[in-house]
Amino acid sequence: MVKKCRGKWARTVVPITGTFLMGVGRNKSYEITFLADQDTPDSGGDYYSTYWVQPTFVSSRKYFAHFTSTRNGQLDFRNELFHEIEIWGGPDATVFPGMLILGTGETFPEISTKLSGLLGRQPLLPDWLYNGVILGVQGGTDLMLQYLEQAQSEGISVAGLWIQDWAGRITTSCGRRLFWNWEWDPEQYPGLDTEIIRLKEEENVRLFAYMNPNLNREGDMYIEAHESDYLIKNTSGHTYLVDYGEFFCGIVDLTNPEAFSWYKEKIRTNLIDFGFDGWMADFGEYLPPDAVFFNGVSGEELHNLWPVLWAAANREAVEDAGRLGDIVFWMRAGFTGSQNASVITWAGDQLVDFSTADGLASIIPATLSLGMSGYGLNHFDIGGYTSLYGVVRTEELLLRYADFAAFTPMMRSHEGNRPSENWQYYSSVYSMKMLGRATEIYILLKNYTRGVLEEVTTLGYPAQRPLFYHYEDDPRSYDDSMKYQYLLGKDLLVSPVYLPSSETNDRWSVYLPPDDWVYLWDGTDHTGGGEIVTIDAPLGVTPVFYRKDSPHAQFFRDAANAPPIPESPAPTTEPPTTPGSAVSASMDLALVAVIAIRLMLV
Repeated sequence: MVKKCRGKWARTVVPITGTFLMGVGRNKSYEITFLADQDTPDSGGDYYSTYWVQPTFVSSRKYFAHFTSTRNGQLDFRNELFHEIEIWGGPDATVFPGMLILGTGETFPEISTKLSGLLGRQPLLPDWLYNGVILGVQGGTDLMLQYLEQAQSEGISVAGLWIQDWAGRITTSCGRRLFWNWEWDPEQYPGLDTEIIRLKEEENVRLFAYMNPNLNREGDMYIEAHESDYLIKNTSGHTYLVDYGEFFCGIVDLTNPEAFSWYKEKIRTNLIDFGFDGWMADFGEYLPPDAVFFNGVSGEELHNLWPVLWAAANREAVEDAGRLGDIVFWMRAGFTGSQNASVITWAGDQLVDFSTADGLASIIPATLSLGMSGYGLNHFDIGGYTSLYGVVRTEELLLRYADFAAFTPMMRSHEGNRPSENWQYYSSVYSMKMLGRATEIYILLKNYTRGVLEEVTTLGYPAQRPLFYHYEDDPRSYDDSMKYQYLLGKDLLVSPVYLPSSETNDRWSVYLPPDDWVYLWDGTDHTGGGEIVTIDAPLGVTPVFYRKDSPHAQFFRDAANAPPIPESPAPTTEPPTTPGSAVSASMDLALVAVIAIRLMLV
């Protein structure tokens, strides 16, 4: 996180109380958060609910502070003369748990280099990622191929297909859920073992899977882990079973070296050797505080470290296969050490709306905070994920997400938790044409983005940076209102449109820090900066400016010459009237039930 020494940012208390689901809405004044809390207390979350808690801050006085403890605590910045830090060591603690590490620098980039030198850096992402978008689809082999053919016929450059239901599905009273038994299900995806090879060799399209550290007790992997004593235990010495919504799972005990090696080998055999080029490494924020672990550490103390162990299992499997820098797995949960154990994060489960607390806008400050804390690569589900209590994705929202994603390190779509009730990229030809255009912009920027990502790997700079990162002498760049703009590298200023056109009338205001800027889409010069400009921002146009003296200006001009915005009637604000997916979605209570598990585990 970034802490401004004076002003609004300093007057806050930041809890370090464990990784868990962020909640639904994350704002107690939102109706949807109220409804979630009514179903299960606190499942709506709040501003401080997070998948990624880390006791680190960077000050505008050009220093960072990092605490090595995995315990819960609190950072108190309310007093302008001093900061008060609490790390809760438990009732028997007699010394401060862990160490306090301080570092200084002349500039924010120098601080990033030192902090990432301490915590670790992410490897360079592979070149194939810039072949296009990764499309989240599901429903079996035939449907997967139909989605691919349809997308390509409408001009979408496809780098890969993410099929989260590759291991099969189960049926509960709340709908169909993934079968958490991380092996290929040939009934769900017949012929996938040969199709995965053909797609890569003949069409340069890669396939991606889904996995988490939990095992359904009805599956073969659970039976094997249980018989080998590889699962965490309860206080009675039996396997700790967690109810994930009408199915029970054991959790692999990653503190047990044999269990860690076993699961790592499963990742390699069932995913990498099978032919997947990446996967979502989900969860990591769930861990029962009363569980008993092989290493004897309490669940409370181990909780924050758990996503790091989960990341390490994935990272080591990739390294053992000799595929680091080629395979991409993404995670949402993290803690100190995740910087050196994973490849890229994703922003988690945003609402499919324009709310600032948990919708599209919330991704931007989360990314900037993560970047200043030493983790430089983030992306998100194009379209968001969570659809509950009548909140559904519209075509406009989906396309604003796509426009935003073109100026990030990675483009990947998600059907969401209720695919048939929410607008999908394949719900209209117009949506496909618009996603195709956004993808082409992403591809045209690859030479510039590649250089930005090299800075992440070699220098520890975040790919997406707050304005003050390169304009530290500009007081306005520190203002709280600037948290919804960012710099992609040093030379591109991006201001995603995060409100609906009904509120903006397709006009958007952008602050330009002191510099000479060029508006990407029409080449208009804005000399000197230090001002707010208001521009037209219809769908297909993310407000983006580049520094006039940038050595990469030609790349930006090329991106501006992307295919024109396709003509179409105004995009609908209603969900599709016919199902957009052959896979039925979970019901509201299914997701709330999963969120409720957080209450038992943190």
